[in-house]
Amino acid sequence: MTSANTPNVSLFSVLQEQKDGTVPVFQASQGMLIDISRTLEDCILEDRLSSIITIGIQDRDYWSTEPERYEQLADIAAQICVFTDDDTSRLAERHTVLSLADDTALRQEWFIVILGQKFSAVLCGRDNQHSIIQNTYGNFETILSFQPDIVKRALASVLPIVEHKHPDQAAKLREAATQFSATASDNLYLTRIITRIIGHLQGRYKQLNDLLRETNYLREQQMRLETVVSELAVPVVPLLDGVIVLPLVGTIDTRRAQQVMESLLTGIAEQQADVAIIDITGVSVVDTAVANYVIQSIRAASLLGAHVILTGIGARIAQTLVTLGVDFSVVTTLSNLRDGIESAIAMRGLQLVPITNHKKETSNVTAGSVLKIDEG
Repeated sequence: MTSANTPNVSLFSVLQEQKDGTVPVFQASQGMLIDISRTLEDCILEDRLSSIITIGIQDRDYWSTEPERYEQLADIAAQICVFTDDDTSRLAERHTVLSLADDTALRQEWFIVILGQKFSAVLCGRDNQHSIIQNTYGNFETILSFQPDIVKRALASVLPIVEHKHPDQAAKLREAATQFSATASDNLYLTRIITRIIGHLQGRYKQLNDLLRETNYLREQQMRLETVVSELAVPVVPLLDGVIVLPLVGTIDTRRAQQVMESLLTGIAEQQADVAIIDITGVSVVDTAVANYVIQSIRAASLLGAHVILTGIGARIAQTLVTLGVDFSVVTTLSNLRDGIESAIAMRGLQLVPITNHKKETSNVTAGSVLKIDEG
């Protein structure tokens, strides 16, 4: 909560009420506000311009991560006043640092007010209270002005808070303000500032375009990958005429279980199969939802005239299925894929017999080690 009797001033509202329509409001991202703020600060640093700087920030990291930069500004500026949520900065040793509570209006605004030798400027962005991600791309209502009278109004509007919390510092701030006249900023210098700001914005625009292109490329790659994964997720392998195998590997979630059903029914229809083997040897976990999907798939396959053999049920999955009370009475279950293949061959009226009369010139294997399929 705000301290008792502390003035709760909104700099943005003050500027909106007093600008008389001469300064438009535009939408800016936090990145844009940082670019403009640093452009203004760079002018002071590079040309060592005596000035009064008043900064209001939402995130202490903005200036606490660059202590040398702000210590250099402190050496040049006549007065620096920082509104933040942390008053432990080393700037407080020589200048004014005021800690504000989260519900203070100024804590929802990003601003910098500069009253200086060659130029005066006020930049104020009011947070639209959207998420951080949205703020990155432009959700601050923003006012930017280089008119000295508007800048002085901005400075005067925050002085009551300084007077309430640090009366002695407010007196120094008022005294420092008398050093700078209310005359218009140097036009050539303003041109230099605007050119720098435009350069920063062009750079940010290019970064966003590059990011957009990269994002679109990654999205296309992801869609292609998802297509490939989807095709490989539930492969249908024709084993014999009328027999197909679905070897499943990995985790089976509800979405993939739906793919199992679709692939099973499509495979039965396309291969005109009357026997389908679903092998889950490579599946680690099966929950109730997945088990029910498998049962529904088996029942749907029976409507197409196909019998399903389920193989590869390990001890852990078997225990889980018993605990879940899943009814597998409608399906043939076997311990491994080999048994499933032999069972499917038998259902087709076929059998495996050894090749005893193969020719040596066509094979170097030992007699009896090669199998063939014979009728009956």
